[in-house]
Amino acid sequence: HSIGDVVVHQKADSLVWVGTGERANRQSSSWGDGVYKSMDSGTTWTNMGLRDSHHIGRIVMHPDDPNTVYVAAMGHLWGPNDERGLYKTTDGGKTWNRVLGIDEHTGIVDVAMDPDDPNILYAAAYQRRRRPYGFHGGGPGSGLYKTTDGGATWQELTSGLPAGDKGRMGISIYRSDPNIVYISLEQGYRYNASTAYNERRAGLYRSEDKGETWTYTGNWNPRPMYASQPLVDPNDDQRIYMMNRYSYSEDGGKTFRAPRQSLHGDDRILWVNPKDSRHVIKGDDGGVGISYDRGITWLYVTSLPVSQFYRVSVDMRKPYW
Repeated sequence: HSIGDVVVHQKADSLVWVGTGERANRQSSSWGDGVYKSMDSGTTWTNMGLRDSHHIGRIVMHPDDPNTVYVAAMGHLWGPNDERGLYKTTDGGKTWNRVLGIDEHTGIVDVAMDPDDPNILYAAAYQRRRRPYGFHGGGPGSGLYKTTDGGATWQELTSGLPAGDKGRMGISIYRSDPNIVYISLEQGYRYNASTAYNERRAGLYRSEDKGETWTYTGNWNPRPMYASQPLVDPNDDQRIYMMNRYSYSEDGGKTFRAPRQSLHGDDRILWVNPKDSRHVIKGDDGGVGISYDRGITWLYVTSLPVSQFYRVSVDMRKPYW
């Protein structure tokens, strides 16, 4: 299977969850058969359900209770289905409860948990539909939601965000001050081979009150239907990374720089060391890049017999190497 997300529990580091089915929206995107759990650091795996979700956008685990897990299920890419939305388990995956569901056309592409309060989560609903010669990324089902009670109730966040249909959104919470949240936002859009991409209010938004209000910071959001995902430096709320094309901002998203890369131009995911922001790991379509100077120079790992890296997950209790 292709993989949508991998997450390692930071206190019980032998516990690993994997969501199958990639988050991308290409004609060639591969689907999966739900979520898998390993209790022995990946030696053995057990399928824990959500088999008809097809594409998993994100998995987050409760920091103190390894049995509590949230799964963002995107659902079928080519048609409607019921098993999509945000699912929660409190018994390690034996049973699942859909805590946020929109409709049979809309799934959840991203979910983020407040690092100071695990009952606060943000979820991005995403309505999408792939056709053989085009793609409709967005619709009335898309939106940004927040819960303060572990998913029992939800509030849609709209203040400061553009009206009308929305497309894909990515969420990033500033670890040093969770009042600050960034989202990348795509407006609802139809794509085909001749589409000229231009959305006036698409781009990056910042909140300083846990999502209650939002401010538009800039329009940088390269190829949002494929790789829209901001990452705020855990130690500097003004330094924002965006992928698809490795880029960064040093002024809170007002301007971005996109330095040329020597391995591959299609960058997919980035991890920033919370203890040393100079240390970053990048996954792209050509391999894995490791930098100790915030991406000025890279050590490329090209010996792995795979390509197109979409997730980096690190055991924070032990050196990753």
